[in-house]
Amino acid sequence: MPENIPFAAVVAVLIVLALIILFFLVKKIQSESLKNELKDINVRFTAVQTVPLTFKLNKATYIAKINDELQLQVEEYREKYDQCQKHLEQLQGLIDGIEDNIAIRNMRQAKESLRIVKDNLHDSEAEVAEIEQFLDTITERENVQREYSNTLKEKYREVKQYAQDRMMDLSFAYEGIEDRLKVCENLFSSFEEQIYANDFVKAQEDLEYIEKNIKEISESIDAIPELVHISKGVIPILIDEVEREYDLTRQSGVYLGHMNVDTRMKEIRKNLNETLKKISAAMIDGAKGNLDAIKNDLNSILENLAIENSAHDKVKKDTDRIINTINDIEKTYNYIETAYKTDREKYDLAELSDVLKVKEQTIAGYKKDYTDVMAVVSANMTPSTVVIERTDKILNEVKDTDDRLHGYKSRIDKASNDENHALTQIVKLQIVLNEVEVKILQYRLPAISLSYKEDLKTSRDSINDLKVLLSAIPLDIPKINEKLAQTIDFVYHLYNNVNNVVGMALMVENAIVLGNKYRSSYPEVDAELSKAEFAYLNGEYTQSLTIAIACIEKLFPKDSDQKIMEYAKSA
Repeated sequence: MPENIPFAAVVAVLIVLALIILFFLVKKIQSESLKNELKDINVRFTAVQTVPLTFKLNKATYIAKINDELQLQVEEYREKYDQCQKHLEQLQGLIDGIEDNIAIRNMRQAKESLRIVKDNLHDSEAEVAEIEQFLDTITERENVQREYSNTLKEKYREVKQYAQDRMMDLSFAYEGIEDRLKVCENLFSSFEEQIYANDFVKAQEDLEYIEKNIKEISESIDAIPELVHISKGVIPILIDEVEREYDLTRQSGVYLGHMNVDTRMKEIRKNLNETLKKISAAMIDGAKGNLDAIKNDLNSILENLAIENSAHDKVKKDTDRIINTINDIEKTYNYIETAYKTDREKYDLAELSDVLKVKEQTIAGYKKDYTDVMAVVSANMTPSTVVIERTDKILNEVKDTDDRLHGYKSRIDKASNDENHALTQIVKLQIVLNEVEVKILQYRLPAISLSYKEDLKTSRDSINDLKVLLSAIPLDIPKINEKLAQTIDFVYHLYNNVNNVVGMALMVENAIVLGNKYRSSYPEVDAELSKAEFAYLNGEYTQSLTIAIACIEKLFPKDSDQKIMEYAKSA
């Protein structure tokens, strides 16, 4: 170092050089720090830029076509996507500016720009994440559709195997089932094509149609055996039964024109054939309802045929009953008319005058009604179910009239019968009284004439009173019946009493006569028999019989009754 340079100057230079070196070192450190931060920013920015939002947005747009609401949401996020792209373009410009500032050592501007980029990049990352999350929720539908497709394929294989296992039961419709299974296969192919073309709407339609077909095929496999049984077994038998009943009913002369059976049967056969075609094609939708409707229609025809048959038979029976009842009315009228002429006053039949006045008019009216309804029946142009309403009306009218006339006839018959009964009973009562009187006279019982003379007189007076009632005009039948009942009761009571007394008196006599044989030998018997005779003479027959039997029992302790009976027979 030259000696003439001051040491202080040297120090000053060294300090300046050190400051310069330090300045450049600081700048370099700042530059490296900013470069590192920018590197991190570039990594984050690249990560944001490489998110395949465009691809996902386009796919989401296709998928959203299946739903109007979803389509609106996609459009909303498309706007966010466009805004996000603008933000990214702006960030790209700022990042490029940072690189330029670092290159020209404009650290302050680079640092400020880096701060702005950091803040905006964070917002852009959030925007991209939000958009991506939304689009992922939509594009996931492709995966869902594929999973759905795989599930349907498994169901398809199960249904196909199920059909093969039941081939014998499904023989009538097996070709139709195979055709529907082929439709499913074609739809699976169509689904793959739509997924490849990102037409998720059509793909979804294919899957839904496949599911609908699989469900219908499965239901068909279960239902077809029963449907075939009904359509090819039950219904044909019903058709044969209807045709047989229809022919028999027509042959019986029953009018059936109003039922349109031929037209209805033609329509039924047409419906049955169409339903069989559907079943054969494994298209059973509505088949069960059609078959039920056919069965109901056939059963309805059978029921209506039975009703018409029954009505036809009833019309025949009713018309027979009508004419028979009309004839009976005529006979009853004649009977009442005869009774009215001969016994009008006796039986108080004056009220029947009004009944007899309409005799001819009533009978003629009913005969005309009968003739008219028979003309309708003979023409055989009106349903029996309609004719029966008319025959019922006529039959009810003639029955009412017949019942009313029979009521009058019964009244006349009852009065006549009660009168004849009373006359017959008077004769019987007189015979009974004669028999009572004969017994009283025949047996000449000591007290009988005193006890029963008044009863005999009372009985004869009652019979005379009956004769007086029976000679009155008009007859008071209730009073006659009441008097007759009282007289019968009194006379037969007298008759029974006389028979009882006569029988008891005879037993007393037989017992006393039997005991008389032993009076001399048994003083006690003699005394008791004397008591019995005394009671007998006083009319005390029960006491007399008791004493006499007691005497006989003393004589014959073991067989007193038998001894008395033997003596009575011998006597």
